[in-house]
Amino acid sequence: MFWKKTMLMFLAVLLLSGLGTTQVGLAADEISKLVLTTNKVTLETGDTTQLTANAIYQSGKVEDVTIHTTWSSADASIASVYAGKIAANGVGNTTLTANYKGFPAIVDVTVTKKVKALTSETQSVNLRIGKDVLVNLTAVYSDNLQEDVTELADWSVDKPSIASVLNGKIKGLSSGTATVTAKYGSQSFSLPISVEIAHRLEPEKSKVSLLLGEEDEIGLKAIFPDGSEIPNVADKAEWSTSNADVADVIKGKIKGYGAGTAVITAAYGTKTATIQVEVDMAQKLEASHQDIFLKVGDEKDITLTATYANKDKVEVGDKAVWTSNKEDVAYYSKGKIHAVSTGEAIITASYGSKTVQVKVDVEVPRSLDVVPAFLMMKSGTKEKVIVQASFANGSKEQVTGKVTWTSDNEDVVFAKEGEISAYKPGTANLKAAYGGKTATLVVDVDVPQNLVANMTQLAMQVGEAKQIEVTASFPNGGGQSENVTKKMTWSSTSPAVATVREGLVTGVGTGSTTITATLGTRTITIPVAVGVMQTLTVDKKKLVLNKDESDTVKLTASYADGTTKDVTEQAAWTTSSAAIAEVNQGKITAVGSGSTTISATFDGKTITVTVEVGQAQSLSVDPRLLILNVNESAELVLTATDSTGNTKKVTADAEWSSSAIKIADVSQGRVTGLSNGRATITAKYGGKSISVPVEVGIVTKLEADKRFVSLKSKKSAQVTLTATFSDGRQLDVTSAAEWKTSNYKAADVSQGLITGIAFGKSTVTARYGGKSLSIPVDVDTLKYLKTDVVQIVMNKGEVRQVTATATYMDGSEENVTIPGLWTTNRLLVADVKDGLIKATGSGKATIYVTYGGKKTPIVVTVR
Repeated sequence: MFWKKTMLMFLAVLLLSGLGTTQVGLAADEISKLVLTTNKVTLETGDTTQLTANAIYQSGKVEDVTIHTTWSSADASIASVYAGKIAANGVGNTTLTANYKGFPAIVDVTVTKKVKALTSETQSVNLRIGKDVLVNLTAVYSDNLQEDVTELADWSVDKPSIASVLNGKIKGLSSGTATVTAKYGSQSFSLPISVEIAHRLEPEKSKVSLLLGEEDEIGLKAIFPDGSEIPNVADKAEWSTSNADVADVIKGKIKGYGAGTAVITAAYGTKTATIQVEVDMAQKLEASHQDIFLKVGDEKDITLTATYANKDKVEVGDKAVWTSNKEDVAYYSKGKIHAVSTGEAIITASYGSKTVQVKVDVEVPRSLDVVPAFLMMKSGTKEKVIVQASFANGSKEQVTGKVTWTSDNEDVVFAKEGEISAYKPGTANLKAAYGGKTATLVVDVDVPQNLVANMTQLAMQVGEAKQIEVTASFPNGGGQSENVTKKMTWSSTSPAVATVREGLVTGVGTGSTTITATLGTRTITIPVAVGVMQTLTVDKKKLVLNKDESDTVKLTASYADGTTKDVTEQAAWTTSSAAIAEVNQGKITAVGSGSTTISATFDGKTITVTVEVGQAQSLSVDPRLLILNVNESAELVLTATDSTGNTKKVTADAEWSSSAIKIADVSQGRVTGLSNGRATITAKYGGKSISVPVEVGIVTKLEADKRFVSLKSKKSAQVTLTATFSDGRQLDVTSAAEWKTSNYKAADVSQGLITGIAFGKSTVTARYGGKSLSIPVDVDTLKYLKTDVVQIVMNKGEVRQVTATATYMDGSEENVTIPGLWTTNRLLVADVKDGLIKATGSGKATIYVTYGGKKTPIVVTVR
């Protein structure tokens, strides 16, 4: 029971505590004021704008209460408001009131007429600095009324540094261009302005030469489009330099800072001018030495002189920039060239835009010589040589102990410190190198001047042996020859054919080889033939046979020892075409027409025999040219002549063909013309061919009996067409030709009959046999067109008939009143149809009638 009471009391305390907290939390956050987005609105009639109402609370909280606010207007005819949205209804001033929970806010509203456009008589402004001009601005309203709103508009300028503007008054501040903008209502007006824009800028000098640290002040003249000038705008211009390390500029005052060239640019308004500046620019730069020879560790004085335009000379050695392409060989320092190591260097001095080069040679020889340059030595001997260097200063020095030696054949010759050692026969090239230069020494060891063998070639049989002897003459031998057969090195390229030992050659097997003998660098070679056949011949190189005919040829072999042998039966015989000729042990039999080759091979050699069977040497045909008409035929006769001179008719045996089967066909020499054109007939027989040109219905000329046709409408004229063929024959081809007209509305044509359709010109074309011709045609060509009257005086409403008469080129006349085309130049005065003129109103008019390309006027006066 106690615990139940305790829990109830605890809950009561909690409830009271909660209620107390709730009461504090529910205490109202009081509003302090009502704030609108603006308290002053200007609108044009018909426009709207939206306002926002914000409640500001004492706690600092801001709340948008626009839709909860009560809005009202003092004069809804001027401006009405709903939920903060204001609508401009009429011109005038009124107030709007917004009220939220007893807190009001007032808005002053001004409604003006709708501005349709802003205009000004001034479309551009050109001012001088410090001068001003007033620009008047006119507003054009939607009711087309106008008002001067110069002082009412909102004026601004996009470049305040160039010009200022206040209530339409524009004042120039600095040179340049800008845009002034006026805004009034919903419209704006822009005006381009130019302040002191020069037509041309002229500097006092276009080129300036300065010494280091020297200054020169340049005036800058501005010339304007109206011809006026400002003598000097240097202090107003913007100055810049292309190279500040050489020259810089401040308000036209140029100062030289370093040797070289620069371009100074002055900008004033939209114009610029440039000035070329040279600083300490020497005309010439000279070094006291251009080629220097030094020993390693030496140094040499050198001066560098600059010559200027005024002929002054100044020593500029330490002012110049010195560089060496090989600092490890030579370099410049404090007026001296220092040699470091052997070699060549180029030292360059640069001053301003000029440079000069000095070539430095540090112990580099110009040439190197070995004395002597050639040695002939015996094996096992030694010789001494000296090496001499020539330098650029003309001095010579023996450098034998300083050179480096190399040999391309150290097994033969070796060199060290000028001592040459010969080891065995041969030749070596020795090189001595010093200071980048080389010299060559050629050494021959036991090298003879020449070698002579007792035979230049050798022919022998298998098992036979022959001795070769070789003698040599040496340079120091006093002209005596020495037998060196046993001293030489002998070899055979094919030991299976022949072997050699100390010059003794032994035949081993059939074939060819080469014996080589070498002594030092000299070599001789001797070709050797062992049992080798020299030639293979046949008694007949060419055979001409008829089919089934035979003939025998004989084959002979000749050897190196001069003997010959009939090898017809031992040889291997073949034919390139068994269908033309067969062969058996030299007997050749003709099988079929054609040409073939018979080959015989014996002991590695081959010989051939040409065989012709039923072959023609030449072909002839009669006639050599055929001229035919379509469907006409003619015979060709073909004759063949063989290589022996015999002839025979082979027309039926030949192979005939035509190059154009649709023009001319051929069968066993009979040619038939099928259509107009040219073709070539070819006959082939016995490996030969011959051609005959054929012309079928070839037209060389096409003529018409009329060269020009003049017709009247619905009339016709017949043209006759004649073709002349290549053989001189003529034929009327009027109905066979193809006829066309260029203008079907003027004239038509069918098989040469030309019919006039209507007035105009046309060209009739006829084609036949690849030829064509054209005939000009005129239809209804008039000589002149007349009317029965040329002037008429009529009363208003009167009707008068006029007649038009056409006179043709042939003198005939025709009434063309109805087919003619009638027109009037003034329909309100006179109208016309088919020559019937009706007066429609007072005045003058011209009636025209047109027919057949002619036009005639009639002047009509209506009273």
